[in-house]
Amino acid sequence: MTDVAPQGWRPPCDDVPWPVATGVHWDAVRVPDPAVADAVLDRLGRETGSVIADGRTGVAYWLVRPQAADSWPAMPRVSVLARDDFVAVPPIWMLQGTGPHWRVPFLADSYLTPPDHLCAALLAATAHLQEEDDAPLVGLAAERQAWREQGQRIRSRLREVNRRSITRESRPWG
Repeated sequence: MTDVAPQGWRPPCDDVPWPVATGVHWDAVRVPDPAVADAVLDRLGRETGSVIADGRTGVAYWLVRPQAADSWPAMPRVSVLARDDFVAVPPIWMLQGTGPHWRVPFLADSYLTPPDHLCAALLAATAHLQEEDDAPLVGLAAERQAWREQGQRIRSRLREVNRRSITRESRPWG
């Protein structure tokens, strides 16, 4: 059984998706990995509410009550979009396509997914990702990580130089 949906909210009635602010009628749980999204859908079964998917990127969005996911533990490659974020919401009839569409159709009385069930399904589906993230990096992954760290050091140094030039602070070397 899905979560009780607030009355009055409906997707846009247009021919194209519209950006809708999250945190008002619902928060969106963003899952960018299609394999994780498939695993979550399999685990939830009929307990899932409506799901928005983006055919170009493979990202899936579950809708939950506002602030329902605030106490969730951090999960790899899962984020919660709350107040001040936006999601491209497709019209009700858009059930497939290369852009945003309803992967699980919108139903006015059951579009929200129960947050506890979704959290449990996400934890189970992302458990292997945490193990992968903890594994030592080898080959190209290690080289990519080294480049990323070097880029962070360079960006940090550039921010420092920029800050000093804006404040006209003297340089430590002269």
